[in-house]
Amino acid sequence: MASPFDRLSSRMDALTASRFGKTIEINGNPCTVVEFHYLAEMGELSGDAIRLVVFTSSYRPRRNDQVVMDGKDYVVATIQWFNGKPQITLE
Repeated sequence: MASPFDRLSSRMDALTASRFGKTIEINGNPCTVVEFHYLAEMGELSGDAIRLVVFTSSYRPRRNDQVVMDGKDYVVATIQWFNGKPQITLE
């Protein structure tokens, strides 16, 4: 049986995904993600970068995965883990 913390964490993930999540395609499969933007700076260059926290448990992230979001094509550039969920950066 899951601990009270694990149960609460699962409920919070479900609420976050339902309130803030949207469905996109990764490698042709629907996935629920929460999108956020950050300012990427590299010396003299800077610009808006897109990261997604993926709430679909069946997704196994890999670099160069194909992402379609809002009618635009992207590629997974980097992968990090955030609270046990993949956080992917798009190019």
